Amino acid sequence: MQHWKTRFASKLVSAEEAVSRVKNGDRIYLGSTYSEPRTMIRALREASVADAELIQFLSGPEAASLASEDSDRFSLKTFFVDSPSRSANWRSEADYVPLFHSQIPDFFRKRRIPIDVAIVQVSLPDRLGRFSLGISVDISLAAVQSARMVIAQVNPRMPRTLGDTFIPGDRINYMVEAEEELSELPEEPRGWRELAINKYCAELIEDGSVLQFGFSDISRELMSHLQGLRNLGLHTEIFTDPLIDLIESGVIDNSTKRIYRGISLATCCMGTRRLYDYVNDNSLVEFYPSDVVLNPGFIASNDKMVAINMAIQVDLRGQIRQGGPTPTAFFGSGGDHDFMRGANLSKQGRSIVCLLSTSERTGRSNIVPSFGRKAAVMMNRGDANFLITEYGIAYLGGKSVRERAMALIEVAHPEHRESLLKKAHEMGYVYRNQFYFKMASPEVITRVTTDRVFKDGLQAHVRPIKPTDEPMIKDLFYHLSDSSVYFRYFTPRKIMPHENVQNYVNVSDDDGLSIVVTVGPWEDFRIIAEARYLADQSNEFADVSFMVDENFHGRGLATFLLNYMMEIAMERGIKGFKADVLFSNTTMLRIFDKVPYVQRQELYDGVVSLKFRFDELKKSQETGIE
Repeated sequence: MQHWKTRFASKLVSAEEAVSRVKNGDRIYLGSTYSEPRTMIRALREASVADAELIQFLSGPEAASLASEDSDRFSLKTFFVDSPSRSANWRSEADYVPLFHSQIPDFFRKRRIPIDVAIVQVSLPDRLGRFSLGISVDISLAAVQSARMVIAQVNPRMPRTLGDTFIPGDRINYMVEAEEELSELPEEPRGWRELAINKYCAELIEDGSVLQFGFSDISRELMSHLQGLRNLGLHTEIFTDPLIDLIESGVIDNSTKRIYRGISLATCCMGTRRLYDYVNDNSLVEFYPSDVVLNPGFIASNDKMVAINMAIQVDLRGQIRQGGPTPTAFFGSGGDHDFMRGANLSKQGRSIVCLLSTSERTGRSNIVPSFGRKAAVMMNRGDANFLITEYGIAYLGGKSVRERAMALIEVAHPEHRESLLKKAHEMGYVYRNQFYFKMASPEVITRVTTDRVFKDGLQAHVRPIKPTDEPMIKDLFYHLSDSSVYFRYFTPRKIMPHENVQNYVNVSDDDGLSIVVTVGPWEDFRIIAEARYLADQSNEFADVSFMVDENFHGRGLATFLLNYMMEIAMERGIKGFKADVLFSNTTMLRIFDKVPYVQRQELYDGVVSLKFRFDELKKSQETGIE
């Protein structure tokens, strides 16, 4: 490595001499953002070249400044549009090229987007005379392979990354030695909304999942939620600092991959000096061009592929406008669509889109009835199966427009839900008699939601009921036997129409509490039990009732639900419970007999009316007698 200057002496020139070889009208590819060759761009500013087109994947500050200050000499074409808040040199959408990240290299090679000069930043060469593209392989390798002339800024601070990152010295026409610090990605402050989204994201990641993260920064808080998982893999667009901790702690070991087992894959990395030092000569992390890493078929070869990306808006049909709500966000198609497709093709894969429910700047809802006339739809209605806001998870896979609209309104900001439902009515997306729904508050949802293992190893999820549970409540009803229906409703009810069910699933904190028990994964979960207490303003006792699928009797579901509701009811100031139970329903009467409170019962026309106060313990409970 010490003798590379001698070996390539004939190619080693000053920055000024290198750019003097650039011709008027040339199309010049520049390394992007955190790999931007700043020394070479400054030399371009002083050169006599004019009418040149600069091409960058993500516009860096030096290139954007050059194009802004010398617009008569330089134009800038990019594959992303910067956020207006990200840079004073924000450029308009007019020079944005809408291509998916995986498509760009082929457009370079076939000269559909011709490259005359490629100016890239590279590491010092290895003993074979190969220079690494370091932290930005993505589309840079194809640009180098396609260009008439290659100028390399050799930077000793650029890490030598492994994979398909190397350029033979013979491919480089001119080399400019210029040491400079690489740009670093600042970590953004996180508020409660981002923390809530991270927590919901973590719920959808399981042991053995292979992860992808898009161009928006993935916070350390999400990584902290993953620390308890095992055998995770990484097949992503961007490698960032928080991923180091997951690899070093053994959470990410890439052991479940079919190919590239044991290796994390990416196209580039953005982060701090710690990250750049970590990937230097690290055989655990390999970088490949975007047409390789982002090939949907390659992505789908990973079982349990989980693609996590950001959006700026979603409409009530599930169409997605891409980008992110943070200052470092970029607007463009990128690789998100490729990863979403790959994840959907993957066995047990999951495609996830996250967004803040409202705009930080205006407070307007980011879930909208429809997009404006200039809106760019980056993902269609079938690309994302999960959409997450700080208010929860909406599962959209296989859902009708009606079901999608209801699910999305449910995770919208509470202040915007009523107006969204009104618009959904006008657009014909929901039932004509659908009323504005009620649901438990975020505080109650957090308090109630839990995972539980019942008898015989039954793993279940417990949470408050939601308006979108309507189809599952209907299914539970139709799974009940005639006798169970009679025990629950005191009548031989045969059907459960929408008008009845929507009243049943709409329960607010003021009404009381309805708890459901679900089993199965998100994509195929079912409700196997429901219990509720309804407050009565004229009575200090709340009415309590249960409904349990016969196939799950004997697992302790009803006993747990009664005890859990008593615990929560006491916290919320309820004085006691009352219930009407058919005298022939001996199973339910035995469950009530187990409560530790004094019961008062009356029998009338075959119905046992019982009630108990939470401050009246049975004497055996007071003395500790079993």
